[in-house]
Amino acid sequence: MSWEDWLKGRRWRRELGERVAPKVIRRKHGSSDRRLRKLFKGRRGLPFTPTEKL
Repeated sequence: MSWEDWLKGRRWRRELGERVAPKVIRRKHGSSDRRLRKLFKGRRGLPFTPTEKL
């Protein structure tokens, strides 16, 4: 599978998923916050890439 084909499929899967679930599903608080924030420079995880940029 080529990178371009994977990106097309990823974009389609994300758009389909947004029909049935909220766009942001990340918890605001969690038991691992201290560890996660240490790893991701004060955030709980990596930033999401907007669908348009995929």
